[in-house]
Amino acid sequence: MPSQIVQAILLVLCAAIMNAAYALPMKLNTKWEWEHSWFAFSILGVAVVPTVIALLTVPALWSTYTTVSRGTLTAMVVFGASWGVSLVFFGLALARLGLAITFAVCLGTSAAVGALTPLFAQHADLVMTRQGGLILLGVLVIVFGVALCGLAGKNREAALQRASPRTRQGFWGGFLLAFTSGILGSMLNLGLAFGGSIQRSAQQHGASLAMMSNAVWLPCLYAGFLPGVIYCYFLMHKKGNVSTLRLPGTWYYWLVGASMGFLWFGSIILYSISTVKLGDLGTSIGWPLFLAAIVVASTIFGFLTGEWKRTGTGPVRTMILGVGFLVLAIAILSYAGRA
Repeated sequence: MPSQIVQAILLVLCAAIMNAAYALPMKLNTKWEWEHSWFAFSILGVAVVPTVIALLTVPALWSTYTTVSRGTLTAMVVFGASWGVSLVFFGLALARLGLAITFAVCLGTSAAVGALTPLFAQHADLVMTRQGGLILLGVLVIVFGVALCGLAGKNREAALQRASPRTRQGFWGGFLLAFTSGILGSMLNLGLAFGGSIQRSAQQHGASLAMMSNAVWLPCLYAGFLPGVIYCYFLMHKKGNVSTLRLPGTWYYWLVGASMGFLWFGSIILYSISTVKLGDLGTSIGWPLFLAAIVVASTIFGFLTGEWKRTGTGPVRTMILGVGFLVLAIAILSYAGRA
């Protein structure tokens, strides 16, 4: 296997571990509700941290956008706003379903949509080739793996209901949120796929090949952080707990939000670099590879944090089988990268 492909796969795996872990610091914010932590993450993690990193890695950052067409920037804003809504849905699903199931359903769906859209839109001539067939097969295996993970989640919910009765709407509502989040979440990958002119402009202004993609993310993220901020503030206002943001002894909770941003955006940077190493089909191969690896990592984190206690062996076996298919998809897509 060519060294470029090996490097890309290793970068994707590192990025996946970071991405799967980015929501874990929220568990430290014991005095805050979900909306407070997500509010801090939306501001610091999605907007401030990426801006600081972009300023440090892209020379003359703001000048980069002056040579880019309005149409491209508008597309980035649309992609980013759609992704921002998906981020809110993801956070809500996370509170209902837990780490493993939310990541599996959301990111598996996003992997399929995010891989197929640039393939058909930008490389339609490759769809009927051997390489295109491998990508389609990899996406199909991902969909099957996600279906098994969803079944495992439903069985897990039933087991938890027997142990502690809960409403049945909890799972299906969370599943719908995660599924919708996956569809909208693929918009972030489309921002990278269609942001080539921004990358070229950043490179012309002195950005390295590895860091030029940081300029692409900002227009997306500036539009994307707003839905989270607006919804979380609305929820806090509705519950009358806005003042909880200023509770004594919670100042470091804001640093938790920033640390979530470093983990999350750091993973995005590594993913961006991997797409460059994967070549022309980087976004078609890298995106499902990235998301499938996140599902595997998040499942491991889910087991380690006790999400599968008192559920019996049946749901666990189904989840492991689903993750096994996702690992198979990683192997197929990795092979597609050198086909």
